[in-house]
Amino acid sequence: MPLSDRRRGFTLVELLVVIAIIGVLVALLLPAVQAAREAARRGACQSHLKQLGLATQLHHEAFGRFPTGGWSYVWTGDPDRGSGRDQPGGWLYNVLPYVEAGAVHNLGQGLSESAKRQAAAEAAGSVVEIANCPSRRPATLYPYTSTKPIRNAEPVAWVMKTDYAASAGDLVTNSEGPETLAEIEAFAGWGNAFDATGVLYARSEIRMAQVIDGTSKTYVLGEKRVQLGAYEKTAEQGGTFDWGDDGLGLGGHGTDVSRFASLDTPLGPDSIDQFNKSFGSSHPTGCGFAMADGSVQWISYDIDPEAHRQNSTRADGATSL
Repeated sequence: MPLSDRRRGFTLVELLVVIAIIGVLVALLLPAVQAAREAARRGACQSHLKQLGLATQLHHEAFGRFPTGGWSYVWTGDPDRGSGRDQPGGWLYNVLPYVEAGAVHNLGQGLSESAKRQAAAEAAGSVVEIANCPSRRPATLYPYTSTKPIRNAEPVAWVMKTDYAASAGDLVTNSEGPETLAEIEAFAGWGNAFDATGVLYARSEIRMAQVIDGTSKTYVLGEKRVQLGAYEKTAEQGGTFDWGDDGLGLGGHGTDVSRFASLDTPLGPDSIDQFNKSFGSSHPTGCGFAMADGSVQWISYDIDPEAHRQNSTRADGATSL
């Protein structure tokens, strides 16, 4: 048979060369694909932050002030206690009616105390889609790992968590609030909460006019920094259930503003170290913040620490960005 009539197959060497070329092409394309996916996730994350920021604006239009920060991480929302300093629920609970989650906010309304405790547990297990950043984790339920029970709700094993936190400014405040609802009128143990310099903090009732540093230059909400590999068991306990470390943060000396941040913690990406009270994100270069005017700003991790502190305070006479 003539050689020209023979069927010629691939040799092993040729096959290995083809596989190697395909491997190189995949290696070259993979970073681009990953970057495109992260860009899409970052866009969705900023959209969530925008909706939450606008919700604080709508709250201000309705009540003449930004949502309160609640009482502490051991209290959850009560639909019969208004939206001011007598409301134990935190910022996320108070903006639920403005993010199409009013039904969750109103669970337990008008019921007895025991029935309301059950309703609060149900609210804790209600997923709010925009409360999570898709770069970090999906919007679903996660284990409740706090060692402290919520004082006005029945215990639950699984809760909704959030990847966003409110700006308390550059002062750490610390109080768990009263032991019972009956003690609220006489309770005087709020510590230095009312010295907070941000927009949202314990029992806050801040008006737009009090943000004298400029509403476009003052943080209201931001992405928070958490520990890598611990997204299901970090201190970020619950969104509607309590405001724990989900609630407020600080911007002092390069720290963040995520429900009481320590003053020596820098703005940065998630890492193996624990940063349960800092601003940061799962994004590689920076994180998003909703400002007091409803806009969203992207803040790089290499921001000057003093500039970051100034962004977190509402009335220190200094402005940055």
